[in-house]
Amino acid sequence: MQNVGKPVIKLINVTKRFGDNSVLKGISLDVHAGEVVCIIGGSGSGKSTLLRCVDFLESYDSGEVLVEGRLIGYGSDPAGNLTRLPDWVIQKDLANVVMVFQQFNLWPHKTVLENVMAPLVLVTRMNKTEAKTKALAVLDKVGMAHKADAYPNTLSGGQQQRVAIARALAREPKIMLFDEPTSALDPELVGEVLKVMRTLADDGMTMVVVTHEMGFAAQVADKVVFLANGMIEEQGAPATLFTAPQSPLLKSFLATWAERNVGFFG
Repeated sequence: MQNVGKPVIKLINVTKRFGDNSVLKGISLDVHAGEVVCIIGGSGSGKSTLLRCVDFLESYDSGEVLVEGRLIGYGSDPAGNLTRLPDWVIQKDLANVVMVFQQFNLWPHKTVLENVMAPLVLVTRMNKTEAKTKALAVLDKVGMAHKADAYPNTLSGGQQQRVAIARALAREPKIMLFDEPTSALDPELVGEVLKVMRTLADDGMTMVVVTHEMGFAAQVADKVVFLANGMIEEQGAPATLFTAPQSPLLKSFLATWAERNVGFFG
């Protein structure tokens, strides 16, 4: 896709520390509307922390995270000092953003339909009839309408993750964040979740995906970002990044995948 207009997510020199450990060391990144950005990198490179800072599940130490032009998490006092905003303001500023996690976080005592309806009824105060209609529609979109009356413990991991994606979609977000959405799944179940994500991408959903699925990143992403040691080591279009990596760290990271996928890009 072509980048048009201002980015809907903009990170400017974002840093994050946990004690003496600097996890993010000055991350700057733009994500435009309708763009799919895949973030790859080794364990401990800062991928999930970056995503959690966008959704302010982690507060960042310095820099700026802007979503739809709004600084997330912080405002300024009369003296111009940054101060943390109240939670309700942060939630309002992130109303168009949803995250899908590694773990499915479904309520075990509720059916699939009730799991998807619950946020609509409890958070947005939608009436139950309207919530049920919307929940069934998004379950159908992810191929899970036939399991509406089932309980999570009767579903495979892939099915549970598709329900979690449906629950997120029910909020009609503009931006979806995915934190290793297939890492908790058995290999044979990964494909069904990635298929749903491909459909979302084709529909124009803005997506930032932390993933270890290199094939998905290579096929679906508009931009791939490689993190190493808390910094962006390299970024670019997948056809360039996967076939002609410039960074020795990225070359090493992709070596095994590249050997198995010679000719992937024709």
